[in-house]
Amino acid sequence: MLSRAEIEELFPATRNLVYLDTAYRGPLCKPAREAAEEYLRSVSERGSLEIQRYIELLNNCRKRLATVFNAKPEEFVFLANATDAFSRVTLGIDWREGDEVIAPENDYPGLLRPLLDLRRRGVKLVLVPAKDDSVFAEQLLAACTPRTRLIAASHVNFRTGSCLDVSTLCAGAKKKGVLTAIDVVQSAGCLQLDFGALGVDFGTFAARKWFCALDTLGIFYVREESLNKLTPHTLGLFSVAEPHNFDAIDQPLASGARRFMLGAPPYIQIAAFDAALELYQRAGAAEVERSVLALRKATRERAKAAKIGCVGEAWPAQAKSPIVCLRREGRLADESLGPRLLERGIVASVRKGIIRVSPHWFNTETDVDRLFDALAAFEPRK
Repeated sequence: MLSRAEIEELFPATRNLVYLDTAYRGPLCKPAREAAEEYLRSVSERGSLEIQRYIELLNNCRKRLATVFNAKPEEFVFLANATDAFSRVTLGIDWREGDEVIAPENDYPGLLRPLLDLRRRGVKLVLVPAKDDSVFAEQLLAACTPRTRLIAASHVNFRTGSCLDVSTLCAGAKKKGVLTAIDVVQSAGCLQLDFGALGVDFGTFAARKWFCALDTLGIFYVREESLNKLTPHTLGLFSVAEPHNFDAIDQPLASGARRFMLGAPPYIQIAAFDAALELYQRAGAAEVERSVLALRKATRERAKAAKIGCVGEAWPAQAKSPIVCLRREGRLADESLGPRLLERGIVASVRKGIIRVSPHWFNTETDVDRLFDALAAFEPRK
């Protein structure tokens, strides 16, 4: 693992802040910033002469993704954001009147709204209610009927931090002939993910959270065996086999996930993401996971000692993620809590009823201590 001095150099936000809000937005890491700056410099000085360089970088980034997620490079495509990626699923399935799609009732709006929109195509959205602030794989599978075509869910729930047993879900769905779309935006970059072993049909995530890269980059994973289960909702320059053959307008689709790509890719975001992904590999996926789960444990232990409740205290061990949601009860319910924490340089998501704490591998247990020291000292202003 890198030294503390090296980590502070790589994540400048850690020098002056106790940053515990990666689930909202990861602080941009230095390699990503430098890669973006290099892109701007190079195209400013050389213009179109640099395009081939960044096409090669894009292809190398897909190879890096394949290594990290145990998948194939052609199973990934870069889009605008995670919701844009997920819309390729909702718009790409050949829906029929009366079809059903299943999702947790407490999932992210960016996942639920595209599913709600399917009502205009006669598709019924079945929302599975939460049990103990979580929706488990067994509940989603039990909700399936012969009309179910898709189960869509987040691997880690943004509201509660509950972690879905994706392997069980995907195996059960496959037996029923049901497709799976899993949003891994709150787990990619902090938990080890093996798309090949999990059996996910479609996966989505963003670069800006746990990978600490730039905004406006979504990654869409399409399992090779599931590729033909989706039809691109429209075509663009890069959707076909030979995008730069401008004389052949009517062409076969690209052989992999690139068929879901329309216009020119966001090269600056991809350059930054590739640098952030390289840093993740350098840190080591196993070590990152060990670190974030140790910080989760420390956060829960400090909460218990401080008599502050946590969401999901009764969950099984495998249902817990790096995100810990502390209950805002008593004096902690005061609306001034968020600004007062910020006065102490502590960044966390203070929301209705909870404080969402999401430490990453650049954090330490000292950061957790500083949070709970601040909570212990907090008194509402009169």
